[in-house]
Amino acid sequence: MDGKFWTISILPCIYVAFVESLKQIELAHAPVLANCELSHAAIDAAARLMQNYQPLQSATGAVHGAAWCDEDGHILKLLEDVGRHNALDKLIGNLALEEKLTQQELNMGFALVSSRASYEMVQKVASVNISVLVAVSAPTTLAINLANKADLTLVGFARDGRHIC
Repeated sequence: MDGKFWTISILPCIYVAFVESLKQIELAHAPVLANCELSHAAIDAAARLMQNYQPLQSATGAVHGAAWCDEDGHILKLLEDVGRHNALDKLIGNLALEEKLTQQELNMGFALVSSRASYEMVQKVASVNISVLVAVSAPTTLAINLANKADLTLVGFARDGRHIC
């Protein structure tokens, strides 16, 4: 049997198995209790300012950032990492260490990531009761579905004065 034939014929089977396994994933979620009231101007301001807070990205062009922003779109803290999930983990951990994950603090801010938004990122912010996740790129379908279940506001394509809620 030719190796190319085997690869082509097995791919649909792997895809079907993958899709079926995704359907079986139980996405842990609880409704988010925080409620940050956010304007379009705040989202635009934070997205526009993000690059100014990313020295590693400016120097290398190879890292992601995760920022904590206030309700006016001011970036209060930004952490960088090669991995987008790691950058978000660093941000959440830093907020926890500084005791900024209280209901009052969470009602006054939102998370901003310099990447697309995956369902894992939605899970992470929802698990610490952050009510808004803004991504400069696209959210995945699973992220949108989980955000709806968790009552979390998910914003995608936040750049160049535009975004989709």
